[in-house]
Amino acid sequence: MTLMRLVRAAVTTILATVAITVIGVEPLFALGYGLLAGVIALLMILRRAGSAVPPSPHHRREPVARGSEISRLAWGFNPRTQLAGEIVARRARAVLRRRLARIGIDPDTDPERASEILGAGIWDRLSTRKASAADINRAFAATDPQEKTR
Repeated sequence: MTLMRLVRAAVTTILATVAITVIGVEPLFALGYGLLAGVIALLMILRRAGSAVPPSPHHRREPVARGSEISRLAWGFNPRTQLAGEIVARRARAVLRRRLARIGIDPDTDPERASEILGAGIWDRLSTRKASAADINRAFAATDPQEKTR
């Protein structure tokens, strides 16, 4: 905002106060109305000035952060027994199946290689009601693509 814009708003305030006093309104009320006219003039000036400013080229929307697969599944664990529910186990199997497919392993046709990577019996436990949080964490850690790049 330039000094000239502030001067215009101040002049508007003074002129409005004088004009309202000349009409016959008490001086304090005239001053209040004059200040109101000055604030309105300042807001209008600022509004016009804001539309002339182009948006910053560096302004970018932040990418939406998504939770990890483990945190999305965390709600389905029984806190007392640490066993995964049916939906969690099914979803974990789907995620692990995709991760194993990336390295060329199908756990249904090649269970030995899947057991080497995931751990002994983890895939079988994920197919039953005995899947624990530790089993899922171990399997996700073994197939996590980010762990291999570190």
